[in-house]
Amino acid sequence: MRLFIAEKPNLGQAIAKGLGNGRKDAGCIRCGDDVVTWCFGHMLEPAYPEAYAPEYAQWRREHLPIIPSDWKYTVKRSAAAQLKVIGELLRQADSVVNAGDPDREGQLLVDEVLEHFKYRGPVSRIWLPSLDDRSVQIALNNITDNAPNASLRDAARARMLADWLVGMNATRALTIAGREAGRGEVLSLGRVQTPTLALVVSRDREIAAFKSIDYFVLRASLTHASGEFTATFVPGDMQPGLDSSGRLTDASVINTVVGQVKGADGIVADALRDEKSKAAPLPHSLSSLQKVASSKLGMSAKQVLDTAQSLYEKKLTTYPRTDCRYLPEEQFDGAAAVLSALATVPGLEELADNADASLKSAAWNTKKITAHHAIVPTGEAPGTLSGAERSLYELITTAWCLQFFPAMRYEAQKISMTIADTRWETTGRYVLDAGWTRFIGNDQDGQGEQDEEQTLPPVEQGDAVQCRDVQTLRKKTSPPSKFSEGSLIEAMANAHLFVGDAAAKATLKESKGIGTEATRANILETLKERGYLTADKKSLVSTPLGREVIDLTPPSLKDPITTAAWEDRLEAIAQGKEILDAFLAEQIRILPDLLAPILERVGTPAHVCPDCGAALNRRKSKKDGSWFWGCSAYPACKVILPDDNGKPGKPRSKPVLSAHVCKACRKPLIKRTGAKGEFYGCSGYPGCKKTWPVGPDGAPDFNAKGKGK
Repeated sequence: MRLFIAEKPNLGQAIAKGLGNGRKDAGCIRCGDDVVTWCFGHMLEPAYPEAYAPEYAQWRREHLPIIPSDWKYTVKRSAAAQLKVIGELLRQADSVVNAGDPDREGQLLVDEVLEHFKYRGPVSRIWLPSLDDRSVQIALNNITDNAPNASLRDAARARMLADWLVGMNATRALTIAGREAGRGEVLSLGRVQTPTLALVVSRDREIAAFKSIDYFVLRASLTHASGEFTATFVPGDMQPGLDSSGRLTDASVINTVVGQVKGADGIVADALRDEKSKAAPLPHSLSSLQKVASSKLGMSAKQVLDTAQSLYEKKLTTYPRTDCRYLPEEQFDGAAAVLSALATVPGLEELADNADASLKSAAWNTKKITAHHAIVPTGEAPGTLSGAERSLYELITTAWCLQFFPAMRYEAQKISMTIADTRWETTGRYVLDAGWTRFIGNDQDGQGEQDEEQTLPPVEQGDAVQCRDVQTLRKKTSPPSKFSEGSLIEAMANAHLFVGDAAAKATLKESKGIGTEATRANILETLKERGYLTADKKSLVSTPLGREVIDLTPPSLKDPITTAAWEDRLEAIAQGKEILDAFLAEQIRILPDLLAPILERVGTPAHVCPDCGAALNRRKSKKDGSWFWGCSAYPACKVILPDDNGKPGKPRSKPVLSAHVCKACRKPLIKRTGAKGEFYGCSGYPGCKKTWPVGPDGAPDFNAKGKGK
C-alpha cells in the first residue's frame, strides 16, 4: 500500500481525484492500492518550557535563558484524532508520499509526522503548485525521492526552533521587566514581529513630529504659435526666498517674479521628445497582490492570503505563497487554452478575447523562477464565488491576461523656457499606442500613477513663447503616509528602504526582507491581536502599548537587519550551504547577549500610586476582560484607576451624598446618571434598590407615580 500524506484535506481530495476510483474512509480516501490521508497543517508543535522543568511554569529571571538540550514536541489538541488515523495507516504502508505544500513548511509538517511515528520505510515527494486536474496528473507522473529535500525540512525546523529560543526567552525577559515596572500583561517579542512593529512605530512618530511648511508654486499660461500650454517656475540655486529644500517660501519674491514675466516674451531653451514604451506589470506574487488588494479592495493582508488560498484550493489559481512574479517558459504553450477558457468567464470576455496568445512577455523567464512561479489562473471554470474571491480572482486573472497585450507606447515630452531671465519647465505625454492600458488603465499595480493629461504642441528649440498669465498656488508639505496593510507588507519585503546605514542597506537589499511571503500576513494579525497595532480606517497605526514595547526592546531585536540576515541563513540551509546544528548553536551562543539589555533594566515603576507611591500594575478584570490599574501594595492600599490607552486614567469621582434621604431605609440618596437621564438612587444599593426621578427643582420627586417602590 502506498500512502499519500497531504498537508490539508482539500489537497488530499485533489490527489485522490487524480488517482481515481476513490472510496471515502475514516480520515482518508482509498484508491485501490493507494490511500490518501491528510494533516491539518502542523500537527505537532514545540513544547512549552514547563514541559522541560515544572519550575518553568513560573516566569523568573533566574531561569533565563531556557535552552532545551533535547527538543520535545506536543500534539495539537485539534489534530489528535487525525494523527491517530495517520499512525494506523503508516503501520500498514509499504511506502509513503510526502504531499505537503511546495515549500519548506510543507516539507517539515509531513516529515515531522513520519519522525513522530518513527516510520522507516521508503518516502517519495510530490510537488503540487496547482490543483487543477491537468497539473495533478503531471505531478503524479513526476513523483521523486524525498531524501534530497532534507535541507528544506531542516530550514523549516531551524526557523521553528530558533523562533522558540528567541520568542520564549525574550518575551519572558521583557514581561518580567515590565512587571517590575508595573505592567501586568505579557509583553511579546519575536524576531519578525518586533522589527515589523518598529517600522510602524518609527513612521507614526515621524508623522507626529512632522511640521508642515507653506510654500508656493508658480504656474505660467504660455502661448506658442502651435498652441497653448502651462509651465512651472524653476528657481535657480541663487534665487532668494527659498528654503533648504529649494522650495519657494517668500511671498515677496513671488510678486517680483510675476511682475517680471507676466506679459513678457520668452524663448524655448530646450525641447526634448523621446519615444518610450511601458510593458504591462508582471503577474502577481503574494506581496504584490496584497498591496494592490489593500489599495483597490480594502482587504487586509490576511484576507488576501486566505482568499488566495481558497482560490488555490478551488483549483482556480496556482499556489499563493510565492515571492516570484515570473513564469516558466515551458508553460507558454498552454497559455492559448487558458485564454480560451477565460473568454467564457463573465467579466473577462473582452480582455481574454482581445489577448494575443502569440505575444511572449518578459514574465516568461524560467531563470528567474524561485521556489514557486507567479500566481496565475489555471483555466478552470469558476463556480460560485464570494465577493472577495471574485474580486481577487479578477485581479490575478487580469494581471496574467495583460501579458498578451502590446506595451503602451508614448512620446515623453519636456520643454524648458527662459522668460525674463527666469526658467520654466513643463512635461507632457502623447500616447502613440495605448496597448494594454486600453482595457484597464495605467494603475494596475496600485501605485497611484496617473497619466499626465497635458499634451504639448510641437515646439522646437529657439521658438518664441509669450506669458499670458501666472497663477500662484499655495501648498503645504505633507507628512509621510501612514502604513496600510499593503504598504506595510511591501515595506517588510523591501526593508532596505528604511535603513540609513549604507552597509546595512546593502545587506538588506540582497536579502528577502523581513519575514517571508507565507508569514507576513500572519505577523500583522499577531501584532493586532496583541494590541500593538490597530486599524485606523484603511491604515495601521501603533498603539501606546506597541510604542512602549519598542522603547523597552534592545536595538538588536528591533533592527530589521537581524531578522533579514537570519532569513538569509535559513535560505542557505534550504540550499544545503549551511547545516541546522551550526545555525542553532549560533543562536544559543548569542542568546544571553540578546537578553542582557532587557534583564539589566532597573525596575523603576513607570506609574506610581497617587496615594501611597507604590507601583501601579496594569491588570485585566476577570469579570469582563477590561483593563484597569491597581496598587501593588494591595490590600494595604486599594487604589484602582481606569485604563486610558495603556496608561493610568484619572480617578473616578466619588459619588456625592445628597441632603435627601431614602424614604425606605433613611440612608442618603445619590444623584446618578442612567440610560434615561439623571435620577436619585439609594446609597444603600444593592441592599436597597429604590430610585426617584429628578424633579423640576432638582430635588427628588417623591410623588412620582411608580417610583420609590
